Amino acid sequence: MGTIGVIAGFGGGVFIVPVLIIIFEIPIEEAVANSLVALFLPSIVATYRNSRQKEVNFKLGLLFEIPTAIGAFIGANLTAILPSHLLQIVFGFLAFFMGLLMIRDYRKQDFQSKKEGKWIKRFSTIGPQMNSHTGKGSYTVGIFALVIAGLFIGVIAGMLGIGCGWITTPLMILGFAIPPRIATATATFMIIITSAVGGMIHVLYGHLSLLFIPLTLGLIFGSEIGCRIRTRIRSEHISSIVIVSLFIISFVMIESILIT
Repeated sequence: MGTIGVIAGFGGGVFIVPVLIIIFEIPIEEAVANSLVALFLPSIVATYRNSRQKEVNFKLGLLFEIPTAIGAFIGANLTAILPSHLLQIVFGFLAFFMGLLMIRDYRKQDFQSKKEGKWIKRFSTIGPQMNSHTGKGSYTVGIFALVIAGLFIGVIAGMLGIGCGWITTPLMILGFAIPPRIATATATFMIIITSAVGGMIHVLYGHLSLLFIPLTLGLIFGSEIGCRIRTRIRSEHISSIVIVSLFIISFVMIESILIT
């Protein structure tokens, strides 16, 4: 889980929560809490590795993470109010929807060619812009769009305990035309803050157990493997992993609702 999470920029929480709920029959609130806390240290390790490859846009990540952290605070509090089955339904169908969006817009030849004409790119032109130029590619992101998207992503991340990478990564690749390697590495960096904020709220609610210890150790080991693998695969293969992972998680969660 940690290996795929690092490659796709998910962090691993998108895989942990369904496994804990379906296989180990752990309540979703406890699964969410342990997932968020367990993501913290592995995300630091992965970000350090990715930064050595100069694939992390820290400025973009911090700017994106401010509204995301606020949203995570709100979302973490909502888990104590909303029914567990409702959270699972949101989880499953949102993952499925994101997968469909990535398939519709997926182009193996040139990710930058999707930059023009997309509705979210037009939305991104409102207000001040942030320009980035790296050896991995050049891109422009609207700050106003980052704030709105960050709030939405943070609420979902805080509610479901899966970090923010599974939404942030496809959004950055398809919406803002950010190169896949930069997008996945920056999304992993953002999970550090999101997991810390969301995890703190769940700790206050008493949802955390000692389960986070073996989860953390496993994710750290997996993140080390993932960082080594991602340096050897092409950008389009990273996006393929994102798409497949979203559909797998969606089907697993929806099935778990139907059989209960």
